[in-house]
Amino acid sequence: MTHKKIKYGLYIIGAIILLVAPDMIANILITIVHFIFALILHLAEVTFEGLESLLDKIVEYFFDTELHETQTIVFYLMILIALFPLYLLSRVLPGFFIWLKEILITTWTRHKHNVIMYWQDLSKHDKIKMAILFTLAAYLILFLFF
Repeated sequence: MTHKKIKYGLYIIGAIILLVAPDMIANILITIVHFIFALILHLAEVTFEGLESLLDKIVEYFFDTELHETQTIVFYLMILIALFPLYLLSRVLPGFFIWLKEILITTWTRHKHNVIMYWQDLSKHDKIKMAILFTLAAYLILFLFF
């Protein structure tokens, strides 16, 4: 067997599985995304707890404070540490969203123009074929996924 035949066979098997069991594929993909998201959140929590513990030790060592005073100082330090990136983000985001809006409007206008030009270039026979194709595709999607 050649490499192309194996690749083609895998494509056919994948298409058959996708047509026969789309809910299983969606479930597997959702489970993978959920696992990755939970793992990232868990790592962020462990990192946060480690930094908090480190700040506790540093404050206790340098200022020779009791538990309640240490917790208060660490709380305000963490608020200060969190507010600085939020301030920087508030300075950067408005310009980014203005740039993104311009790009999206330009892209949408270009795409709409291309679709309109393509549709105007089609003959009536091709327009009818296209309408039937889209209707059939919508029916199959509704049939397979709902």
